[in-house]
Amino acid sequence: MTAAQASSSVGPGRGWGGLALAMLRSLLTFAVVTALLLGLWVAYLEVFDVNSYVGKTPGDVWTWVTDPVEGADRRAEMLDATLTTLWETGLGFVTGILGALVVAVLFVVSRALERTFLPIALALRSVPIVAMIPLLAYIFGRGTVGSLVIVSIITFFPALVLVSNGLRAVRPEAIELLVAYNAGTFRQLVKLRLPSALPSLLAAAKVCAPLAVLGSILNGWLSTGTGLGALMVNSTITAQYVQLWAAVVVVTVVSILFAAVVSIAEQPILSRYAPDRVRV
Repeated sequence: MTAAQASSSVGPGRGWGGLALAMLRSLLTFAVVTALLLGLWVAYLEVFDVNSYVGKTPGDVWTWVTDPVEGADRRAEMLDATLTTLWETGLGFVTGILGALVVAVLFVVSRALERTFLPIALALRSVPIVAMIPLLAYIFGRGTVGSLVIVSIITFFPALVLVSNGLRAVRPEAIELLVAYNAGTFRQLVKLRLPSALPSLLAAAKVCAPLAVLGSILNGWLSTGTGLGALMVNSTITAQYVQLWAAVVVVTVVSILFAAVVSIAEQPILSRYAPDRVRV
């Protein structure tokens, strides 16, 4: 088998088959996790004997959402808050991951830059984001820019550590081979380091996906007063506990689906660039 034939054997055919398999696996995982969470929800209310005024069952939430009189308005309010959260989550997630990739590449290119700024980044990461959000909102405002900065910061630091490790986790003999062919730093990045770091980048994306949702929730709660975070806080203040439980359900579903999308995208990428790491 030639090199081209070997490459095609892990190319589009396997990639599309892997994509279908990943989608099926994600759907099955979503169904199992949903059933498990519903069971835990009901069990929690029963075991801890939660007062029915505060603790609402899945049936209570379903009845509230599908109410023939007010159900449409309630669903519209939930949808509006969800779309706001999804917009902030997606924008901050992509920006944070790309920012981490760029900085990680700069760290690989310049050791001095890494020694100077990585300790600062780790120190900033140790500060609770809840304490930083009011300050960031004051500096960058409570609009789109402020939301982007807050969610991006939450995803940036974990991704930076994982991607940096992935860019450096290359075999020394591979680097030596490229150097022997007079490959400069840029060619080493494109031909070796970046493809080798793809599994780490995907792992960072899976870790940061739920963090981005959390960041948007906190942003709505502490800064913008919009989205699911604000809806949950207002529901607590006004004692609309069915709405609160409904918002929690939506947040949970959004987090699971967001992580599932990343997992689905992982399969064809690994099939192309790291076939030895593809799950079967």
